[in-house]
Amino acid sequence: MSIRALAMDAIVRRVIARGGKQDVAVEIARRHAEGPPAPAPVPPSVAKRFRVSEDRVAGSRVVTLRRRDAMPGRAIVFLAGGGYAHPIATAHWKAVARFAAAAGVDAVVPLYEVIPVGDATRARAFVAEVLAETIAEKGAGNVYLAGDSAGAGLALSVLQVHPEGVRAAVLLSPWLDVELAHPAADVLQTWDAILDPDELRHWGRAWAAELSTSDPVVSPLLGRFDGLPPVHVVTGGRDLLLPQALEAYRLLRRAGNAGTLTYSPDGNHAVGLSGSATPEAKRAHDHVIRILRS
Repeated sequence: MSIRALAMDAIVRRVIARGGKQDVAVEIARRHAEGPPAPAPVPPSVAKRFRVSEDRVAGSRVVTLRRRDAMPGRAIVFLAGGGYAHPIATAHWKAVARFAAAAGVDAVVPLYEVIPVGDATRARAFVAEVLAETIAEKGAGNVYLAGDSAGAGLALSVLQVHPEGVRAAVLLSPWLDVELAHPAADVLQTWDAILDPDELRHWGRAWAAELSTSDPVVSPLLGRFDGLPPVHVVTGGRDLLLPQALEAYRLLRRAGNAGTLTYSPDGNHAVGLSGSATPEAKRAHDHVIRILRS
């Protein structure tokens, strides 16, 4: 494991320790009274590099980052993670901007509602509509679908029912089973500096709302893997969600999918979002860019 990765782990652990363990039930009750947190705005550093526009689809916001010096072409529809509990953060905007700039694509970012306003059913319908509109604008085969963590789970859920027209999908550190049923998840908690399995399970059950947590709308690991465009999975050995990523790749391969697995033994959760912050992150980032350029 690189020195920079070890240093980042230490910083993240200190920050999370200061925040303390969250009582999810209390937080959801507070949100019912006060509303969920707001999405982070597009940072000025990103706004300087792109033409930023905003639309409404099915009542929810969609932000598009268009390259200033490019003709209309390919696009990536990107779904930010956050455990279905936290909306898009500044770090997500910067990561999306890096992907779009390096790959030469526009970025379409659906700001799906988080708990308790949003749920799995509503979010999938919203993203599916955004994806269909983007494909209609750019043309079939010119749109990538991607997401990180919870966003990757939502991306796969949408792809399983709307695979047509998507060139490829990229799942970064995907959360695909909200119950974290694999026994290795609790063991990996020791290594993962970011995720807490108990908190994730609570948020995942809230995200399911009226559905069972085993419904593929909620946990797409239990859904279909046949008939999908290439699905590329990025994961790390210090990620609580590693078993889900590996199982998804196994199911994809069994279904004859042409996607790839990028595995960083020392990579932590969200390794593909950190740009060049660590050698592990840079390798994952560079692979995603190669996919988006292909």
